[in-house]
Amino acid sequence: MIGVDPHKGSHTAVAIDGSERQLGRLRVRASAAQAGKLVQWAAAWPDRTWAVEGAGGLGHVLAQQPPGTQPHPPTAGPRPLATAPPA
Repeated sequence: MIGVDPHKGSHTAVAIDGSERQLGRLRVRASAAQAGKLVQWAAAWPDRTWAVEGAGGLGHVLAQQPPGTQPHPPTAGPRPLATAPPA
């Protein structure tokens, strides 16, 4: 899984395995060009699943990547990635 924490100035992505062990980390500026760099970096994990915090807000640029490369499925709310939805 690749989790992305978008901010106004930068996006930080962390790749983890099934045991939640960190496999890689990347921080890029928040721009369309840098989003492409993030997608290229993520290619190292072809069976990846994406979790983008705030895909309807600050993570919007990432959620608009071409089919097959986009973070999918994006989260819609501003909840931190580690927080489960309310029961």
